[in-house]
Amino acid sequence: MKRELLYTILPTDEGMKVEHVLRSRLSLSAKAIRRAKFLDDGIMLDGVRVFTTHLVKTGQVLTFNLENEDDKSDNIIPVKGPLNIVYEDEDLLVVNKGRNTPVHPSLGHFDDTLANYLTYYYAEKGENFVFRAVNRLDGNTSGLMIVAKTSHTHKVLGEQLHTNKFERTYEAVVCGVPNPLSGTVDAPIRRKEEMELIRIVSPDGQRAVTHYETVGTYGDYSLVKLRLETGRTHQIRVHMAHIGCPVAGDFLYGKEEEGLIDGHALHSKTLTFAHPITGEMMHFEADIPEDMKRILEIGEVES
Repeated sequence: MKRELLYTILPTDEGMKVEHVLRSRLSLSAKAIRRAKFLDDGIMLDGVRVFTTHLVKTGQVLTFNLENEDDKSDNIIPVKGPLNIVYEDEDLLVVNKGRNTPVHPSLGHFDDTLANYLTYYYAEKGENFVFRAVNRLDGNTSGLMIVAKTSHTHKVLGEQLHTNKFERTYEAVVCGVPNPLSGTVDAPIRRKEEMELIRIVSPDGQRAVTHYETVGTYGDYSLVKLRLETGRTHQIRVHMAHIGCPVAGDFLYGKEEEGLIDGHALHSKTLTFAHPITGEMMHFEADIPEDMKRILEIGEVES
């Protein structure tokens, strides 16, 4: 997938080497610059191919070919599947991922993942595609996530991920009522030695911070809004179980809710970030899915 970046040389850039402009002004990686050097239209100044050592002048237009259009994820099988794309441009797309949809192919999930579905989507459009997830979600977690279309976009958003430019909130249906109703869980998390998948709260773990607020109570369940300060594996699920309110349907850290929800009731509700090319602040919101609403309705009736 080809993507060109344009940058007009400013007076403060006068006399800089092209490579310096690419690194400092466009945040391009050394790898991306090396790759572009070998393309006929990789790095151009006022429409003329130049070396990275060329000195720039005010007002010139620097063009950079960000991606080799032959790039594609050869190891991902294109498969038609459910996709809910809420936003798409030349650089990224925001997807509302369904529950029980893994993000990447893995053992037992070779052709039923978001990566498979997006690879098919772009194959149908006649476009090559490399799957690059920015914020990853567990297979059973629904909601918003970003997929970068270029390595540059992936790099820039990855650098934003744990800064105040990138904010994500979740909503979860949890068992019981948190006490207090709002607060912060600051409890380190590490892998449990004897079981690779499970994480536990432990003093020798990595720092993990989750801010939560109870939105409402519905009988034996509560709807909780959560904001991550750190991004540890299973962080919300581990922290909610740690305070005695495991996420409903979470078989690892609580109990399954057979007949009520297929998976755990956790949803990536909002995403706010700075666009990696324009710098514009972007905001997206996706309501909780019907299976989570159903738990709240049943809880309210039974109470």
